[in-house]
Amino acid sequence: MKRTARLLALVATMAAGLAWAPMSTASAAAGTPLVGTFTITAGGCSGGVASGTYLRMVLSGGTNSAGPYFSNSDSSCSDNTYTPLAPGSSGGLVSGEYQPQPSPAFDSAGNALSDGITTPVAFEGVKFGTSTNPVDPQTGLKVPTPSITATGTVLSGNLQAFGVQWNNQQFNQGSPKPDGTSPANTTPVSGTYNSSTGAYTLEWSSQVVGGPFNGFSAYWHLTGTFRPSGGTAAPSSGSTATTAPASSGSSAGVSTSPSASSGSTTQSTSGTGSRSSAGTATSSTTSTTTPGQTTQAAGTTSNKIVLTTHTTSTGGGGWDVPIWAIALLALVAALGLGGVIWAEANRRKQGANA
Repeated sequence: MKRTARLLALVATMAAGLAWAPMSTASAAAGTPLVGTFTITAGGCSGGVASGTYLRMVLSGGTNSAGPYFSNSDSSCSDNTYTPLAPGSSGGLVSGEYQPQPSPAFDSAGNALSDGITTPVAFEGVKFGTSTNPVDPQTGLKVPTPSITATGTVLSGNLQAFGVQWNNQQFNQGSPKPDGTSPANTTPVSGTYNSSTGAYTLEWSSQVVGGPFNGFSAYWHLTGTFRPSGGTAAPSSGSTATTAPASSGSSAGVSTSPSASSGSTTQSTSGTGSRSSAGTATSSTTSTTTPGQTTQAAGTTSNKIVLTTHTTSTGGGGWDVPIWAIALLALVAALGLGGVIWAEANRRKQGANA
């Protein structure tokens, strides 16, 4: 009986450990959503090496680090495979809300009119612009608001909504794509973050589907300073807060401040005014080779926060424990404890009889 009781106690201890481990793992892997503006440091070139924020087109079958690359005859760099980018009217890329293209999206010559994220820049004779829209203009699919998460000094995120307008054509340039896939040279959003200064870098590649650049991929390199919504100080890498689940689907309720939990994004369904978010999706990070990158501070912009909740679930690390499994583990633990108490009582009884 004593052996049985000890065995039950051992099982109970192991069960308690198993119940705690996955929850601890998920919590550690969650990271901190960064909701605000990733202000952009304007790109430039010195000695043929690009710095700041820029775009580089990779030919079909190429890689970000080795090319081959497409040459933009309108580039201001001596190495015109680099196209420097400058901040738009919003100062840069806003996470937690959309920066939609205007209507109309083009002028009579096919130049893009979107200027919130980046200033329109010439590419082979026609200016292109960037935007994020609740419905991707190219595929017609609903997409979540841009979301970026900091796990220590490492950034990851979801930019399905990121798109380019050029020559009266729409090109999704998000990662992952609106349908959740990452074709060919499409790479996850990754980067670095200094929680003390707000300095960041963000980079990803996105396959071009359709049009004159079909099969090419665009490598995006953004650098600058993160400014949280409301103008508060940049959050530390260890901070946590309450999050609201989010998705590209239905809306409900009002969300709160950025959260440390993963697997959520938020978006507004209002047709006008500003939109904001209180969550972001977590994804795996992949480093890419970035030539001559530098990090500088940029200006700030203020943003009103209008929060509504949507729910999109993505992998956040760790694994979830079903309720029935927790209940079973609790039962086993209770049986183990009962066995220990019974064995002790029986031992004392036998001692008394002796």
